[in-house]
Amino acid sequence: MSELTTTRTSRADLHWRLLATVSALALTAIPLSAKAEDADHPTLWIELGGAFDQISHDATGWVPSNLPAPITNVAPEPFGKLPAIGYDFEGAITLQPKGSEWSYTASVRYGRAQRGPKHTHDQTYKQNAKYYLTTYAFLNSTDKSYSSHAIVDFSAGKDIGLGSFHGGKADIHFGVRIAQLNEHAQGFLTAFSTAPKKYAAGKISHEADALFVRSYKGAGPSVSWDSSTPLVATLNDGLSFDWGANAAVLLGQQKASLALHTRNTRFAVNDSSGTVLAQSTAAPVRNRTTVVPNVGGFAGFSWRLPNGKVSLGYRADFFFGAIDGGIATSQKEMRGFYGPFATVSLGIGG
Repeated sequence: MSELTTTRTSRADLHWRLLATVSALALTAIPLSAKAEDADHPTLWIELGGAFDQISHDATGWVPSNLPAPITNVAPEPFGKLPAIGYDFEGAITLQPKGSEWSYTASVRYGRAQRGPKHTHDQTYKQNAKYYLTTYAFLNSTDKSYSSHAIVDFSAGKDIGLGSFHGGKADIHFGVRIAQLNEHAQGFLTAFSTAPKKYAAGKISHEADALFVRSYKGAGPSVSWDSSTPLVATLNDGLSFDWGANAAVLLGQQKASLALHTRNTRFAVNDSSGTVLAQSTAAPVRNRTTVVPNVGGFAGFSWRLPNGKVSLGYRADFFFGAIDGGIATSQKEMRGFYGPFATVSLGIGG
């Protein structure tokens, strides 16, 4: 009886040993195949690109209180108007260690836009029959503005396998985003209104100037999703459709510094010094800590090679309540950057 038990025990033990051996060989084969597959992929990717931006903003312009009525042309635009179109430069480095399911990326995007200087001139002369100047009035104004933004991301990503059924891939990334938005605008105005005669009492000169400096700088956690689906051939060598979305919550400093001045001077007959009628100055400075939600996304196409990639697409990024666009009081305003982009990637190593 004991011999039978011993025989059954030996057979069972042999069975488990064979199963363990096969399992071990299978587990050993998986890393070997993964390494062989990894050998076909670069371990370091360098990406460079650029974009054209449309800039979404709601900045409140300032109309000087002493602005005279238009003479022959329309009145100048309010001071503080921001650029509507700009451009971006970007770069990224991605490390994909061999045998690891994770990738690590550091990227930076810098954009800039400029408007003006824009000049407005409005003037008229009226003469009598003897060609003597009887009325004289003019308006000259100049305004200009520029804005810039810098976005830095550090993230770690992993393919979660949702796109593998169609030969594609889907990655989720977790990281930190740092963003800085800067805006600067200036304006100057000089105008002269007159009584019916050039040297009569009552001539008034109008002067105004404005300076707007606004900014936001913040950082916070971010998450993004990237997905690629092959349209022609494979993701290693062919055409793919790419899309993705990103979100972040940034905590940082929101600043606004404004200097606004107006001055009117009334002249008497043959009085070149004049009398100041009114002078006002408003120079609010605000600095506060605020939370800014940031969401964005992209869609495009990529032509992929084993060691390279060329991508074309459309991208958008929105920062809600990032800029204090108010004049006398604080006013949170959204800033958005959206437009076409193009990038070129080069793989190294592998």
